[in-house]
Amino acid sequence: MQQGGPFKIVHVPKRALALAPEEVLIRQRVIAFNLLDVKQRDHGIGISHWPRVLGVEGAGVVEAVGASVRDFQPGDEVAGWQGSGAHEIVWGGAFQERVAVATHFLTKRPKNISLEEAASLPVGFVTAVCTIVDSLKIPLRFLPEAISTDGQVPSSVLVLGGSSATGAAAIQLLRRAYPSLPILATSSVKHKARLMDLGATHVVDYKSSSTVVADITAASPGAAGVDVIIDCVSAGASQTDICDVLDPAGSRRYAAVLTGVPVPVPEGVSHIVAGAYSVFEMKGGKEIIPSLARLVEEGVYKVPLPVRVVGHGLEELPDVLDAVKTVSGEKVVLTL
Repeated sequence: MQQGGPFKIVHVPKRALALAPEEVLIRQRVIAFNLLDVKQRDHGIGISHWPRVLGVEGAGVVEAVGASVRDFQPGDEVAGWQGSGAHEIVWGGAFQERVAVATHFLTKRPKNISLEEAASLPVGFVTAVCTIVDSLKIPLRFLPEAISTDGQVPSSVLVLGGSSATGAAAIQLLRRAYPSLPILATSSVKHKARLMDLGATHVVDYKSSSTVVADITAASPGAAGVDVIIDCVSAGASQTDICDVLDPAGSRRYAAVLTGVPVPVPEGVSHIVAGAYSVFEMKGGKEIIPSLARLVEEGVYKVPLPVRVVGHGLEELPDVLDAVKTVSGEKVVLTL
């Protein structure tokens, strides 16, 4: 497609999809939607050239493997970050029947979850890990040793957008690493029970804009404010006084996940731009997504959000993609 659409289904000979040595060819079965898909379609965020096959995330069955691949074989069910930033191949991206992906962007389907659930995991997980470990230097010792970092553990954390895929991932990663860490989150109240189950200690209704700062501060340790903010949804762009919840005696760090919407912070607050793209440079980045299968199978990491199928077949994709703009507390997917 060209920027702004419309989508066009194009038939490409299978033989044109030549595999690099470290790639596998996947017969796509599930496409997981992300808000980034809509922003790339409408505004071209992160897209260097058009036409382009969009789609960030999906899952399917391995059909062929590159010459250097040892950990995957035809018939394996896999999920991964499948394009629109993960590589620069014009035809790459999840919105197609077959997609070639490097193995470090893939994980095998965990045996204890469905392929639809597996498709919903990679992008939120890798974004949360990169934000916590790479951007904030907070150790997550249960991850593979290659991903480890030396840093200071915060005294408390506020996750803005706790019911987003990245927010829900961040909550449970922090809880797994630090059983007694105060973790506050903003969300719609209907998602409170799920976020508490993932590890949040207090959930504040983000819709109560007139009292949300006071509510968060009151719920923070000693009502002094929080040490660190992780903003997964650019909440600070509209809630411009949100930094008032930071403890004056704390580290006053604000990690804003890159969404294409700038988030201003006041003087004296450390503004940290975070996101999944730092996986390309960070220590142990190639181990992050492959580690998912083991973590889920061992019960260390759970599917953060319930998954809902909104359609079937590439023909339905243009009609259902916009569902991601209004979805709350769940992940929407298309099956093929």
